[in-house]
Amino acid sequence: MTWKQQPATVSPPPPEPTVRIRGRAVLALVLLLPALFVAKFLLLATDRGGRCFVNDFECTPFPFEAFGGLLAAVLVAAVLAIASSPVRVARIALGAQLALEAVAVALVLAFP
Repeated sequence: MTWKQQPATVSPPPPEPTVRIRGRAVLALVLLLPALFVAKFLLLATDRGGRCFVNDFECTPFPFEAFGGLLAAVLVAAVLAIASSPVRVARIALGAQLALEAVAVALVLAFP
């Protein structure tokens, strides 16, 4: 009976920065819709949000144009972060995407 020597186990190399950035951009884009739903639910759980939902009394209208522009900008930034090959451009696009998503959630929270 012979014994075969096993090769040394080597940990896989860490993923490239562009791969990590792409993954984070896709994850942030996927989690945007649940974040918007949670923000709207939390807003409707407040007293003012509940009154606006039921009675539509003293409520400011939601700025759909601004929200649509924000979502379009988020989509453009996500495509840039996913598709760009230079790491610097991808990082800037990912930062812009995350900032625009935060502004979109804040906009949902601001208008009941």
